[in-house]
Amino acid sequence: MNRYLLGLSLTSTLALIAPPLLAGGIVNKQNMSADYMRTLNRQAATDYADIAVFNPAGMMKMKTGKYLKLDAQFLAKDYANSIPGVGELYQDEYSIVPGFFAIHKEDKWAGYITANLVGGGGKVDYKSGNARSVLILSNLLNVPFSVAGSFPQRVEAESIYFGYTIGGAYAVNETVSLSAGLRYVSAYKKYTLSAIGLPVFGNAVTELRDDADGWGGIFGANISPNDHWNIGLRYETATKLDFELDVHQGASLLALMGYSDGRREREDLPALLGTGVSYKILDNLKVDASFIYYFEENAEWETGFDGAGDSYDAGLSLEYRFNREWMASVGYLYSNLNINVEQLRILPEEPKLDGNTFAMGGVWSPGETLDFTFGASRTFCTDATDSLGITYANDVWSLSCGLQWKFR
Repeated sequence: MNRYLLGLSLTSTLALIAPPLLAGGIVNKQNMSADYMRTLNRQAATDYADIAVFNPAGMMKMKTGKYLKLDAQFLAKDYANSIPGVGELYQDEYSIVPGFFAIHKEDKWAGYITANLVGGGGKVDYKSGNARSVLILSNLLNVPFSVAGSFPQRVEAESIYFGYTIGGAYAVNETVSLSAGLRYVSAYKKYTLSAIGLPVFGNAVTELRDDADGWGGIFGANISPNDHWNIGLRYETATKLDFELDVHQGASLLALMGYSDGRREREDLPALLGTGVSYKILDNLKVDASFIYYFEENAEWETGFDGAGDSYDAGLSLEYRFNREWMASVGYLYSNLNINVEQLRILPEEPKLDGNTFAMGGVWSPGETLDFTFGASRTFCTDATDSLGITYANDVWSLSCGLQWKFR
């Protein structure tokens, strides 16, 4: 492998690593609230304050008042790379994902502020290395996988794309409402690879960090033709992210690969279109369907998955209200990531695989001002094997909870 490809193999993880995979595109993530984690379909919702990020125009269907919502998600991530001559290398690091949503709703208008995950979302720790470290050592030392995998090695990576949004909505009439928001995204990615006892190189440690920030717009519409049907639309513009590399350790090795402090690379957060339809079958039974399309082919990506096709999510959920206090829900979502199997080698830390996610949960409302949300989900992905014989596996399960206060 020449120096360029070796450098790309190491640093492309900084461009696009985004654990954990739980619905979303290659970079974008949709697990932004506890209510999403119990239904997987919030694009046409008009009930709790998290709709400020899923269906902001739908806020005009809520009761007048002030809403404050705090959520947390626990995500267990089981990722594995199985390498010929080495065996299975895995990680099981968990993530905690927070969310904050605030709404002020009047008769004809509403304002909102949110702070939540929009991409990335956690840490991975391959304590015995993974496909990336084995490939790098194999090519660096010109040895087969079995020898490269015999050296003690470790791969750690972390990625956070956090979004802060302020916006508002306006009721054109009883049927149609519109919304607009401005979002600031702050993103960072860290990566550490360490190997012990290498010929010539000895004990090698490479530690990198990439930082970027940018602004984007969010526009929405909500259409309620009657008491049974509701339609939600949301468009998020692409967010320009120009990442700057900071080499914390291993500068000499990276210099051999052509990388140094201050290297800048453009890796945008792609635009997306979210659509949803809800239908009240009965007064206490509602079905929701959603479809989210990620415009990844139009995103500016200088490395990594440049050339991958657009991704999408499609799902269905049911909500049943037993009484004023209790409501239960189940949901399903299919995520299609339009990636060639050979591109999985770009990001073995979080294998980008098509997945089927199932969720269940509910809401307990002990009074007029409090709502407690709880949910659980499990994502099953289909293993994939590339031309080098490396098999990639991805399995995620979650628990979530949320608390909403309503003020007059």
